[in-house]
Amino acid sequence: MVVEPLDLSLEQNTGDRLGTEPIPLVRRTVAAFIGRTERGPLNEPVVLVDFEQFRAAFGGDCSFSFVSHAVQHYFLHGGQTAVVVRVANRATRARIDLPAQGQYLYLQARHPGGHEFLRASVDYDGLQTEPERFNLVIQRLRGPGSTLIADQEIHPRVSMHHSDQRFIVDALQDSKLVRLSGPLPGNRPDATVAKFSGQPIPYIPLTEAGADGEELTDYDIIGSNHEGTGLFALEHGSGFDLLCIPASPCADLGTTAFVAAERFCERQRAILICDPPASWTSVHAAVIGMRNTTRLSRNAMTYFPRIRTRGEGGRFAAGMPACGAVAGLLARQDSSGVWSAITTGTLRGSLTPTTVLNGSDAALLKRFGVNALTHIGGGNAAMIGNVTLGGSNAFSKFWQRLDRRRLLLLILKSIDEATRWVPQSLDVDADAAATELERQVRTFLAGLFERGALAGRTPAQAFFVEALSDAGTERALVLRYGVALHEPSEFLIYEIHYRRDGTTTRLVPALEAERLLL
Repeated sequence: MVVEPLDLSLEQNTGDRLGTEPIPLVRRTVAAFIGRTERGPLNEPVVLVDFEQFRAAFGGDCSFSFVSHAVQHYFLHGGQTAVVVRVANRATRARIDLPAQGQYLYLQARHPGGHEFLRASVDYDGLQTEPERFNLVIQRLRGPGSTLIADQEIHPRVSMHHSDQRFIVDALQDSKLVRLSGPLPGNRPDATVAKFSGQPIPYIPLTEAGADGEELTDYDIIGSNHEGTGLFALEHGSGFDLLCIPASPCADLGTTAFVAAERFCERQRAILICDPPASWTSVHAAVIGMRNTTRLSRNAMTYFPRIRTRGEGGRFAAGMPACGAVAGLLARQDSSGVWSAITTGTLRGSLTPTTVLNGSDAALLKRFGVNALTHIGGGNAAMIGNVTLGGSNAFSKFWQRLDRRRLLLLILKSIDEATRWVPQSLDVDADAAATELERQVRTFLAGLFERGALAGRTPAQAFFVEALSDAGTERALVLRYGVALHEPSEFLIYEIHYRRDGTTTRLVPALEAERLLL
C-alpha cells in the first residue's frame, strides 16, 4: 500500500448547487502567476484567456520582472487560462493636483507603479446653467512625454456636493485610472483653458510620478492570509492547477517563499513550477545543487536549463525562467489527461535552452528530480523527465512521478468540488444522497480506469467507492474511496465527511486502511 508522508485535510464550504452532474475526466488546466508587473491591480487575481488581455491589464515587458514573458510563453505553448496576481514592494502611486480656487482636488493613480503616465483636464462646456458642475477627462499616455493615448475616461457633469447624484466621490468609484486622495476642496476645480483662442484644451500633467518599488522579498510573495495578499489572493479566485513565481532578473525565489508556496499548493491541489537557481549554469552545477538542496516536495517540480530566444544577443544571455513555457506544455498535454506524461512537448516561438544537453544529461538530471529541456534535433527542444521534487528515497520515490502526483490531485480536487451539493441534501433525503453520491464518484473513477489512468486489470483492482452514514453523527455521510495509482489493489484511501456545516477530506492512515480492507 502506498501512503503519503502527511495527511491532507481540506475544509470546504457548502456549495449552492443542488443535484449532481457527471464529474469531468479532463478539465481545463489553469496556471497562476505571481510577481511584479509594469502596472495593474495589486493583490487581485485577474483571469486571462490570452496575452493581449495581460497587456491590457498589466502592461508589457519591464526590466525588473519576467512575469510578462512567462505569461506570454504559457499561452504560446498551449495554455488557455491564466490567473495573474501582481505584487509589489513599496510601490507608490502617481498624483495629479487640480487647482480649485486656491485649493486642490487631489487625484491618485488607481494602481501603484512608475508606468501610470496620467494627465487630466477640466472644462465647463455645456454647463452654463449649472455653475456647480464640471467635466473631468483623464488620460493614460503610452509613455513619458508621449501624446499617444493608451486609455481615457470622461466623467461629465460631476459635482463637489455630496448630495448631488453626480457627486465626484461616487463618480470615480468605478474609475480604472484614478481615485481621490486627501480632503475635497470647497469649490469645483478650475477649468484648464487654452492660452490662446482656438488652441486645444491643455492637460495638467502629473504633479508627482509613481514608483515601481524595490525587489520583492519572500514576504511580499507570500503575503497575508488575513488581508488576502500575495499567495493568499489566489484563494479569492476560481482555483488553479499550476503555480509559477517567475524568478526575477536579480534574484532567485527564496527558500521561505518556496516552502510557503509548495504548502499552499498542497492545500489547493496544485503543482508549483520552480525555476532553477541562476547558479545552475551546467549539468554538474545542477546535480551538486540537488544533492545539497532542502527544497524537496511532491507538490513542486523544477527543470534545467533556463531558456532564451534563438538568435538574440546579450539581452538574455543568462537566460529567462521557463516556468511559463513548462506550464503551457503541461496544459496542452492535459487535454489528453493529466495522467499522460509529456512525450512531445516541443518549445515554440524560437525559444531554446541556454545549455545543450544530451540523453545522458537528461537521464542524470531525472535521477536527481530535475526535468530536462533538451534538444531533440532539427533545432527543436523538448521537456524530458516527468519528475517532481518528491525525493528519490524509497519512501517518496513513488511521488517523484509527476503524472501520478497530478492524477491524484485531479481526483481529490474533482471529487471535492463536484460533491459540494451533498451537505444541502442531507436534510432532504440522506439515503438518496448517499446513493447518488456513490454513483457519481464510481462513474468518475470507472471513467479514469477505462482510459488507463489507474493501475489494475479490473475495476476492483483499480478503485473502490462506498458511501455510508457517519456513525454517531445525525444526518451526516462519509464517502470512502480508494484508488490504485501504482500497483493493482495498492489503494490510497480517502474519506470525505459531509455535514450540514461543512465538509472535511482526509487520507486514511496505513494501519487504519489495512483494517478497512479486511
